[in-house]
Amino acid sequence: MFAPLFTSLFGRFSIWISLGTASAVFILFLLANGIVKAETERQIQMAVDTDIAGLADIFVSGGQGELVERLSDRIGMIRQAGSSDFYLLADGAGKQIVGNLAKWPELSSENSQAGFVSISDDAEMFARATHLAPDLKLVVGWNLESREALLARLRMAFLLAGAAMVALVTVVGYWSTRRLRLRMTSINAAFRKIGLGQFDARVDIDNRGDELDELSRHTNEMVSRVTNLVNAHKDISDHTAHELRTPLMHLDNRLVSAMNDMTIENQKTGLIAARTDIKNIISLLDSLLDIASSNAKKGDRAGLTEFSLSEIARDMADLYAESAQELEIHFEYRIAPGVMMTGEPAHMQRIISNLLDNAFKFSPSGSAVSLSIKPGPVIRVRDNGPGVPENMRAKIFNRFTRLKPNDASGHGLGLALSKALAARNGLVIRCDDADPGAVFTVMMDSEL
Repeated sequence: MFAPLFTSLFGRFSIWISLGTASAVFILFLLANGIVKAETERQIQMAVDTDIAGLADIFVSGGQGELVERLSDRIGMIRQAGSSDFYLLADGAGKQIVGNLAKWPELSSENSQAGFVSISDDAEMFARATHLAPDLKLVVGWNLESREALLARLRMAFLLAGAAMVALVTVVGYWSTRRLRLRMTSINAAFRKIGLGQFDARVDIDNRGDELDELSRHTNEMVSRVTNLVNAHKDISDHTAHELRTPLMHLDNRLVSAMNDMTIENQKTGLIAARTDIKNIISLLDSLLDIASSNAKKGDRAGLTEFSLSEIARDMADLYAESAQELEIHFEYRIAPGVMMTGEPAHMQRIISNLLDNAFKFSPSGSAVSLSIKPGPVIRVRDNGPGVPENMRAKIFNRFTRLKPNDASGHGLGLALSKALAARNGLVIRCDDADPGAVFTVMMDSEL
């Protein structure tokens, strides 16, 4: 449930806001705790100093008897009311005369020393000692339990308030993150479809007037523009191919008519070569158009059907088995039954044909070529030819790329077309070393 918080930019921002809120509450607590603690200590110190000054005045005006009487009254009231005052009047040796402290604390009466003194294992007081006479000294103290109780209530208040604030920020952050993530998911889904060639994808606009609405509008405008450009490019390509193919076909027909009118065989040789060139040009145009069409339809599921790849591969294998005998090449095929896939059957037939053509072309007599079909689907064509250099294994899928630059037997479009057809059907193709020879693998993109 909370996994998107850690993977989403907005989620991480909300987490940092929550942590910042918790840190701010903690810092405010430290400041408030310090201020309250310092202020209560100041007030306690003032109360102790005022009290001891009043008792000293009583001693000066009424003597020791009057002081003992007043202290006894106060101690009696403390016991009844449960107050937190402490008194101890002692002689010069620290022996108690009157008071509610069991022993003289570690304070110097000669210097009127004040400080925090432990009165038990878990309690302390603030006290001041003073010298009233050479053989008489007094200490007045204030129990700090009230201060600790106040600080405890302060800590509890900050804990509850801080927890509530952090919880509120976290809930609001998660809610906001979820809404933003859903909107961004819609935009990303549209971009993903566009990347796969589905140019009819559009981003929903929430009409909130924020930046995401603006981004959605720009995205839809961009997609419309790209769609228009792709359609214009396709129309130009189709028209250009048609305008080129038509005169070439007319020229071929004229050459055929001219050949029929000739009676000398030697004169026909040049015309036959010209017709071959024309057919190669037409084949080149068809291949380029097929590549462009396949790339334009990449990711578009329209027109794809479910079919048996095993049946297509078996028919192709039977066809190439006869050619293998003529070329004296050992052809072996292992086709798993019932391998189904969704795509265009003609494309898969052409991919297998191109790969087998290359395998037979580069395999000498006496070598071996194999074809295998496995569920996935996974198509592998292996040969024992010279192989493909490592630095060329990715380049050979580019258009007009040949292993032998001077090879005039092809246009260098077979593998480029196979790659485009594979992508149209949601597949990828790669070349690896077969040691010796090469192995071409066609499989789902996610399995590579």
